[in-house]
Amino acid sequence: MKYLYSCLLILAMILTVSCTEQKDENQTAFEFTAYLDTIIQDWEGQDEFIQEYYKLTGINLKIVQPPHQQYMEKLMVSFTESDSPEVCEVLPEYISLMVSKEIPLALDEFIESSNYMKDFPDTLLDSLRARDGKIYGFPTRDGGGCVTYIRKDWLDNLGLDIPRTWDDFYQVLYAFTHNDPDGNGIDDTRGYTDVSSGAEDWYNRAVMLDARVEIYYRDGEWVDGFTEDAMIPALERLRKIYQEGLTDSNIPTNTTFTARNRFFSGDVGVITYWGNHWARNILERTRAVTGPHVEIVAIPPLEDGYYIKRSAPLLLINRSADDSQRIFTHFIDRQYDKGEIQSLFTYGVQGYHWDYVDGELRFLTNKNDPYKASFTKAFVPPIAVINDWEQPMPRDEIIDPVLTLLNENSRQQRLKFGEEYFSKYYLEIERVLKPEIISRIILGELEIEEGLALYRKRAEELYLNRILAELN
Repeated sequence: MKYLYSCLLILAMILTVSCTEQKDENQTAFEFTAYLDTIIQDWEGQDEFIQEYYKLTGINLKIVQPPHQQYMEKLMVSFTESDSPEVCEVLPEYISLMVSKEIPLALDEFIESSNYMKDFPDTLLDSLRARDGKIYGFPTRDGGGCVTYIRKDWLDNLGLDIPRTWDDFYQVLYAFTHNDPDGNGIDDTRGYTDVSSGAEDWYNRAVMLDARVEIYYRDGEWVDGFTEDAMIPALERLRKIYQEGLTDSNIPTNTTFTARNRFFSGDVGVITYWGNHWARNILERTRAVTGPHVEIVAIPPLEDGYYIKRSAPLLLINRSADDSQRIFTHFIDRQYDKGEIQSLFTYGVQGYHWDYVDGELRFLTNKNDPYKASFTKAFVPPIAVINDWEQPMPRDEIIDPVLTLLNENSRQQRLKFGEEYFSKYYLEIERVLKPEIISRIILGELEIEEGLALYRKRAEELYLNRILAELN
């Protein structure tokens, strides 16, 4: 009897190993391509991430990551080619266009039968639905938002308080420009920098206050903030500080990269930027370039102003993908498993991106970073996790108060779903026309009323009214 039991046990072990090997062989044969923007880059250990993903799933993951500033352009072109990606990360302003082109697969059936999404509230799911009631993209994280950072050591050097009103803020910018806040005896500082003429509502909050440049949802309908009454004094404020030389002169052409580098370099003392892991990045990189004496503080929005929390980037599955169920299960759904995969997508690989230090999970230093900064995420920042995972890493003492400040002083953006005219003309209005008009106003080429009249004329030619009608 004992011999028979031993034989049965050995047979069971053989069958288990055989089945496991067969499963691994099947999974190894499966691979897919993911177009991703905010995943860690090559110099941050992307290969190590891919290898760990394979160990945990048996799936070969190929990541394509174009340069950040060209990401959506390259992604859209990829869908005209034969080897378009099976899954991709998409900025929320592009979701409507991609749905109109019938690129993404509806995820509703997958979500209903998922292992890890059952606890998400209906309010989250409903906020993602397109005009047909279906969900085509799922957020990987909380969308986050921007806050205004100020060089606290400059304020202290000049005996200034944190600004609370626009008048306070103007006086700070004036002093940062004319009163040698860094004490080097050289006239080489300015007060403020912004992105793309202040046309993007994430970054312009300190100047726009209650005005909105972009189309946004207000009191139950979509409206164009650029045509509202609040825009006139907002443009007056921006033009004033630009023409008085209180800002970085490169505002009309700044990207996020050039704007933040001016802050890191000590050229300017105020920037509005992301209130997430960038809170630590901004401090550490500015200290690395400018010196260890640097102190930076995130401030509440100025009186009459507010911050904005964006809709998060979304993961979409290409409707032409092979085995979309497997892609959803192992790449989207398992990012919320509160276990191995969520840990990988949040913290990265143990021993490379993180390890236990004095019994606590801590990010490690990135040896390839010229500033020798620590890692902050793999794909999903720890502070932006959207399920109720009890994370093993302590909250970052620099990031946590910034995140609290943002959450307590912000308004949530909504996803936009239009139709034909929205798909064709929305981005041209927001990313081309508005920055051009604002640039010409602050450069003195157009008076404000003249510029707004020109905008209304050209926006009408780009079917603004039809876009608003579609959104509403």
